[in-house]
Amino acid sequence: MTSINTKLSFVLATFLAFAVTSLPAAAEQVVVVFDVNAALASSKAGKSMASQLENQMKVVTEEAQKFDARMAGEVEKLKEQRSLMAADALQGKVEELRLEELKKKQEFGKRQRAIQAGGQKAGQEILKVALEELATIAKERNATLVVRRDAVFISSPGLDVTKDVVSAIDKKLSSVKVKPIEVKE
Repeated sequence: MTSINTKLSFVLATFLAFAVTSLPAAAEQVVVVFDVNAALASSKAGKSMASQLENQMKVVTEEAQKFDARMAGEVEKLKEQRSLMAADALQGKVEELRLEELKKKQEFGKRQRAIQAGGQKAGQEILKVALEELATIAKERNATLVVRRDAVFISSPGLDVTKDVVSAIDKKLSSVKVKPIEVKE
């Protein structure tokens, strides 16, 4: 019985070996890895976008801080005048300040969302160029698969084309304009 199993195993192994060697060789699969976030952050256009976003948000933040300081001053004045004012007049002034503060906070929030939306649009412009350049590089390298860096645990540094894509982006797009976009609420 074991000799039959041995012969059968040998015949099966020979058949499999013949089948594998007679198949046409599969084309070599080339994989490249791309880090989207690093490309956006390290490209000239990405740095320009980040700088503009930071400056625009800084302006809004500074205005909000000045407003907060002014409101604190108004509250202090009301505290000083509290004993000189009628209760209903004091309540009216408090309500007026509360409504002004609410309105301003909403305005600041709306401006911040508009800046963020403008940043997203600028980022999409950069990403569009990045993907075009990535497609070109992948074609040049005969890549059959492009994988996002954040989807890979370990890869050979030679597979990463991020620096090549950043160089290509920098040649095509050195900056983008970040214009706040009014967000519909």
